[in-house]
Amino acid sequence: MIIKRLETPEEYTACEKTMKAIWKFDDRDVIPHHVLKPINEQGGLVLGAFENGTMVGILVGFLAFYKGELHHHSHVTGVLDRYKGVGYQLKQKQREFVISQGLELVTWTFDPLQSSNAYFNFAKLGVVSSTYCENYYGEMRDSLNRGLVSDRLLVEWRVKADDVVRRVEGTFQQPILDKIPQAGIINETESRDGIRKCASLNLRLTNKRLLLEIPSDINNIKEEDMRIAQEWRDITRQIFETYFSAGYSVYNVTSEMKDEERRTYYLLRKDVHEDKSN
Repeated sequence: MIIKRLETPEEYTACEKTMKAIWKFDDRDVIPHHVLKPINEQGGLVLGAFENGTMVGILVGFLAFYKGELHHHSHVTGVLDRYKGVGYQLKQKQREFVISQGLELVTWTFDPLQSSNAYFNFAKLGVVSSTYCENYYGEMRDSLNRGLVSDRLLVEWRVKADDVVRRVEGTFQQPILDKIPQAGIINETESRDGIRKCASLNLRLTNKRLLLEIPSDINNIKEEDMRIAQEWRDITRQIFETYFSAGYSVYNVTSEMKDEERRTYYLLRKDVHEDKSN
C-alpha cells in the first residue's frame, strides 16, 4: 500500500471517483478536482492510498482557525470497504504532516451514533471531545447519513499529547469496561426483538467517570425501525449536551462482547487527559 499526496490531474480525478465509490455520493456532493488541488497546495493536505496503482482511500484536510489556534481541519477520510485498516495509515500520515507544519491540533466531526467510527477516533487515535453540534450539515443525501439529522461530535486530536503518542507507539492500555473505577452509568438499555433501546437515563450524575451506551449498529436499527434510531439521536443529543455543559468530555470508547452481543460505551470524565491509572 502506497499513501502519498496527490500530484497529477489524473490523481485528482481519481479522488473524485473514489469519493463516489466510498460514500455513494451524487456528483454535487463530491469535492471537485479544482477545489482539491488548491487545498493540497495552499497549506492543506489531500492524500490518496494506492494499491497496485488504484486509489482505494482518500483524506482531505485544510488549515483552519479554532478557539484562537491555527490548526488542521480534517474534512473527509474514507476507504473502500475491503481496505478498512488503511484509514489508520491515512490518519498517521496526516499526523506526520501536521507536525511537520509546526501545528499541534487536528479537528474533525463525525456522527456519534456510528460506533465503529467512534471506536476508531477515540480508542485507536486518542481524540477527545466536549463539543456537540446539532444538525451540523443540515439534510444529507448520501446513503450512510440519510434519515437522521446530521448531529456531530467535534473532536480534537492533540497530535503530540502523551496519550496519542502512547497509542502510536503501541504502549497504550485500553481500559476494560468492568475495571473502570466508580463509573456512573448514564443510560440503562434493554434489547427488544434484537434491537437495543434506551430504557432510562440519569442526567444528574457527578462521578468522575461516566459511561454512555450507544447501539453497536445504528445502521441496522435504521433499516429495522427508523423511529428507534431517531430516539437514539434525541436521547444521546440530550445526554451529550447536558454533560458537556457540566464540564465533562469524552475521552475514550470501549467496545466489548457481552452475552454474545457487542456493547459499545463512550467514556466521559472531567479531566480529558488520560493517565496510567485507567
